[in-house]
Amino acid sequence: MKLKITWLLLLIVLGTSSSWAQMKSTVLIQSSDEDERVDVSIDKSIYFPGDTVIVGVNRRDSVTSAVITTSLMIEGTTLKYIGKSKYRAILPANVTPGIYPIRLSVKDSEGRRYRYDTEITVTIEEFQDVEKLKNFIVLTPTAGSPDIRNAKTLDRDEVRNISVKFNRDSIKTQMGPQFVRITTSVLLRDGISASSYERRVMTFRSHGDAKKDRAMFIQYRTAYGQYANIRTEELDQVMVPVDSLPDWAILGIHIEPDYTIKIGAVDRSNTLTQYYRVRGPAIEVGFSLAVPKVLYDTRPNDPVDYGNSSAMIRFYFINKKTGNQFPVSAGLGVFGVNSPIDVGEGRGGFALSSFLDMAEMIRILNVGFTKKINFGLELDPFFPIKRKMRVLLVAQAGFSF
Repeated sequence: MKLKITWLLLLIVLGTSSSWAQMKSTVLIQSSDEDERVDVSIDKSIYFPGDTVIVGVNRRDSVTSAVITTSLMIEGTTLKYIGKSKYRAILPANVTPGIYPIRLSVKDSEGRRYRYDTEITVTIEEFQDVEKLKNFIVLTPTAGSPDIRNAKTLDRDEVRNISVKFNRDSIKTQMGPQFVRITTSVLLRDGISASSYERRVMTFRSHGDAKKDRAMFIQYRTAYGQYANIRTEELDQVMVPVDSLPDWAILGIHIEPDYTIKIGAVDRSNTLTQYYRVRGPAIEVGFSLAVPKVLYDTRPNDPVDYGNSSAMIRFYFINKKTGNQFPVSAGLGVFGVNSPIDVGEGRGGFALSSFLDMAEMIRILNVGFTKKINFGLELDPFFPIKRKMRVLLVAQAGFSF
């Protein structure tokens, strides 16, 4: 136990000594008269924009008449003497984070000047607060819907022009850079995921100076390699990448802070999600195979040997706002056969179909149900081979393609 306590005390002493060594150093000044040593120190190891810096400059065994002035290498910052060998400076609120040296300027009795860069540096870090996304992010030129069931329906070109816009002036001053993850996904109408893409970008509050903004941009891009591929124009707006947009597909855009970079607690509520639907044709053509069961035949005295399958080319009418198929579709094909080519006298025939799809009605109510399955009631004007035409009421279940 005594040994552990001894090691702990030693570590504390070493840590304190190391921290103090970074905040204080001695400079040997050599002028034309004599040499002397000057102790330079600062009051903190880390500063933030807007902080006050206190610099101590103590002359040791001064025997020269040299005049020493102190400067901090930050544009627009002046160290003012406040007494007791100390100087004070207030860091600008828009200072670029980085490491800045403290310099001594010496003027000897003969008017000659010498400059010394000390080992003391002022380290300025950016703030690491996460801004609320809704405060500075909007999707343009039109907003989507936060509910996937009510996705905003747009033409294909309109969807391709959607971008994420950063209202940089809405980012509060002390928030620092905002690192954002943008995930886009394409979901087919049948619920199958078609593609997904992720971008990691960065923005920050504008300082109103293009040169200053570019300097900060380069610094952040260098410091955070994940963002090395972004361009300066993307500080204001980022296009949403989309590889493919099938008809009536749903484009989802999910935005959240990139916590792999940002320091701070994860706020799961600080997200932004919007959905868009890609408008397609008003009528679609498909193919269906089904197992029919005749419930009613208008000519029961003229029987036909109905087989156990039907094959139809179907025409589906599409709701232009939701992209859902109407429950009623029209079809044309063979009916009451044992195979699509098994058409002959007394073995089925050709039919026109008006089909009420109960499965599609379930899907319209936003209940998850695979698109390929359908079942319901069918009304068929039926034309058998060498038999009289009749109308059939049929129950059927099958697959559509």
